[in-house]
Amino acid sequence: MIRVLKIVLPIGAILAAIVVSYLLFVTRPKVEHQQVEAQIPLVTVSPVKAEAMNIPVFTRGTVSPGTQIQLVSEVSGQVLEVNPNFANGGFFQRGDVLVRVDTLEYDVNIKRAEAAVAQAYQAYVQAEAERKARSRSSGGNKLATFEVQFRQAEAHYLAAKAELEAIKLQRERTVVRAPFDGRVLMAVVNVGQYLRPGLQMGVIYAVNVAEVRLPLSDRQLSLVDVPGRMSSGDVAQLPEVIFSEEYAGKTYTWKGHVVRAEGGVDERNRLLYLVAQVPDPYGVDPSQPGRPELVAGSFVEAAIAGRRFERIFPIPRRALRNGNQVWVVGDDGRLDKRDVGVLYKAKDMIYVTTGIDDGDQVVLSQLDIAVEGMRVRAQQEGSHEELEEARKESNPFAGRTPVEAAIRDVVTTTARGATLNVSPEKALELSSKAKEYVDNMKPEQKQQIKESAQKIAEQLRSLQQNVAPAATASPAKPAQSAPQASTAKTEAKVVEPIAEPAVVAPTDEGSMSPLAAQLEADLAAQAQKPEPEVVQQPESKAASPQPAPALLADSDKGARTHVISTVVAPKPLLEASQ
Repeated sequence: MIRVLKIVLPIGAILAAIVVSYLLFVTRPKVEHQQVEAQIPLVTVSPVKAEAMNIPVFTRGTVSPGTQIQLVSEVSGQVLEVNPNFANGGFFQRGDVLVRVDTLEYDVNIKRAEAAVAQAYQAYVQAEAERKARSRSSGGNKLATFEVQFRQAEAHYLAAKAELEAIKLQRERTVVRAPFDGRVLMAVVNVGQYLRPGLQMGVIYAVNVAEVRLPLSDRQLSLVDVPGRMSSGDVAQLPEVIFSEEYAGKTYTWKGHVVRAEGGVDERNRLLYLVAQVPDPYGVDPSQPGRPELVAGSFVEAAIAGRRFERIFPIPRRALRNGNQVWVVGDDGRLDKRDVGVLYKAKDMIYVTTGIDDGDQVVLSQLDIAVEGMRVRAQQEGSHEELEEARKESNPFAGRTPVEAAIRDVVTTTARGATLNVSPEKALELSSKAKEYVDNMKPEQKQQIKESAQKIAEQLRSLQQNVAPAATASPAKPAQSAPQASTAKTEAKVVEPIAEPAVVAPTDEGSMSPLAAQLEADLAAQAQKPEPEVVQQPESKAASPQPAPALLADSDKGARTHVISTVVAPKPLLEASQ
């Protein structure tokens, strides 16, 4: 029996397994086929555009006084008075008495010197009289004629006078006065202290100018116009520097200029140091309320205006790969690797000259796997305003609009003339921009601007002379289609400043000409308004724009209406034309 079970049980187990397998196969779930979608990575891009700009060169340095001296005593005596401001950190003005020393010793010496001068003068007079008396006698011996004795007495007298003047000068030096407007760095003298010549009384420095030493590498020096031996002292030609310092959680700025370079390269770090000056470091800036004083010893960040390039691409630094490569998303949404020519790498931006074009979408995201030709989804970083703000922060010298473009934005040209759409505040802003633009020009460019301004001024004067008689004279008698204008008497009138010339409604050919309609509208408007007083202003004074429309009749080409707007040029252009 056991033998039968050994044979039957395995066979039954195999059959049971076959049945279970068949049942599992029959009752298996049906497979649903689903289409697999490829996951396209999302990248952040930034469009690039070629710009003309001054590349900023970033460095840092420590503020130091422009002028610093040690006060040393030139006299001896007891200190009688010390200025309360002559203490560490105290401010003083030029000519203030800082220290006053006892003059008793020098008063006594002056009396003694005056007595010596009187005695020497007496000997001098006697010798002169003796010489005159002996000169009548004959003989060539100088001793006999008393010439030598006279010269000796004269020398003693002059020496006594010089000694008296020296003692008086020493007495004047007992009063120590401030040589400039400044501040006390260190004061080591007190009332009652006895001074001797050569003893240090303190250290003071001027507050009109502060200096900052700025280290630059060879790469940075290639982008900065370093003032050399032959450079002029014109501040407008010196590289501008913007200093920034964080104080109480806010960042404040000061403006200065690079004035010189130090004598040689530092042997320890192989860097050349430029020296920049900041005028009035202790002054108050209304545009930056709460700005602290730029005291000596402060550590500041500096951005130097480098050379100007007419075509350069500013790109965020995080877009750079492998030293000189960037990824660009093409119009088909695929990656394209570009080798670019990097001119300079700044703190947050790089400045590229070749390898990309206007409108290219540069990838800013860090890709774990990037293959050329791979499809990606592009998403622009931030809005246009945010990108412009970030670009201005990275380059404080960017965004300077030329004067021509600024004027073009506010002038509207129509078929009837040109209208200046600008308020007095906007005119002042344009004037300041024009002055800044002119200050940054080279001498040759300034000369060209001056010649152009003179030509424009001559044309404006000629135009005003031609317009003035036409505005006051009676209009020519038109054709029969305008009988009203033939009897109308035009008078000289004062034109009030208006924002835009009045537009005359079109008329039919048989009723009234455009010229007569314009005259009638002007006379009607004048009759409704009181006669304003005429205020004459000098032509050379820059004033707010007051366009004065005038009418001209062209007898050869028929009756046509022309509007001439008189525009007062900005003050820098007027100064250039004079």
